[in-house]
Amino acid sequence: MTRILELMSNDLDSSLNYYIRNGFQPHPHYYNCSGIEDPYAIGEKRQFLGVYFMTVGVMILSIYLPCLFVISHSDLMKSSCYKIMLYLGIMDTCCLTVNSLVTGFLGFIGATFCSFPRFIFLAGAVGCGCWMGSCATCIMLAINRCSDINHNLPFRKMFVGKNVYYTMLIPVVYTIYALFFTKPIIFNSVYMSWFFNPMLGLESDLYVNVPHTVNNCCVSLCCASLYGYLSLLIHWKNRHAQSEALSKTQRQVFIQSILICSCNATAAFIYVYMQFFHSPPPVILLGQIAWQCAHASVCVVYITWNRTIRRKVMKLLIPKRFRNKVGTSTTFTVARPIMNLMDLTKTTRTNSGTVF
Repeated sequence: MTRILELMSNDLDSSLNYYIRNGFQPHPHYYNCSGIEDPYAIGEKRQFLGVYFMTVGVMILSIYLPCLFVISHSDLMKSSCYKIMLYLGIMDTCCLTVNSLVTGFLGFIGATFCSFPRFIFLAGAVGCGCWMGSCATCIMLAINRCSDINHNLPFRKMFVGKNVYYTMLIPVVYTIYALFFTKPIIFNSVYMSWFFNPMLGLESDLYVNVPHTVNNCCVSLCCASLYGYLSLLIHWKNRHAQSEALSKTQRQVFIQSILICSCNATAAFIYVYMQFFHSPPPVILLGQIAWQCAHASVCVVYITWNRTIRRKVMKLLIPKRFRNKVGTSTTFTVARPIMNLMDLTKTTRTNSGTVF
């Protein structure tokens, strides 16, 4: 415990909170660039990877933003899970801006921290804070999905009616804490990734972010456990219900769980490992791509698995005359939570249930 407190002792001085209070200047001791004559000389231009990250970022955001617009302006917001998904989407888009657009640009020009200290510090704080906020939101969303299927879970009341707004204060407050009161990640073009250590000659222990480490360990364990429980629960109900609709939902949830959990767990593990152990460049790059995929995968799930969101996005982006030519229907089915698919004694039709 003493060691942990020592590692966290300079969190406030190394945080965005200090940065703002100090006239938008990083701490002069921990982030001092006075000894760096040419910051680009210690960097490395990564033009191919820069173009890759920027291209993927633009593609994903061009899909994700319309999805969020559709969710926020439809009856989907009546469901508690979509309220949580909307906040998750905001966190994801902020992270994608940092880990794709900003990363690609800085890597393309071969920048290091001292190239743009203010900009990189601010972007790193947003990237780290929103990553931790998205992790908390993913866990809450998984709990929401579990309680939607198993009505006997005691915390189901947390998502009923207006209670969901109070429940959502948990990831909101957590995001604010991570954003303003913990150390930011700092970009380094040599490895085409983000580190807490700006590599300015001081001891690495000064830049260890303990809350981030705890967060990443928890998200790997909790998400895997909750989504595993969700898949097993749907499998059990499917065996008893013998429903084709439920079987389809089971496959969707299982595949989605594997995709999202794999990306989140890989990114979380590698970034924790990078803080304490030397990592070869390919592993570091894999962690950066996994971080990008962790946020992009949610958007891909919306478009590929959620028919309601996909149709509404097509209606938003594609003119009606083109939709008619390709035979796209303009009649939309309102997505129902998975729990409604379980009530198979009252209806035999196939619903387009959400898989989140």
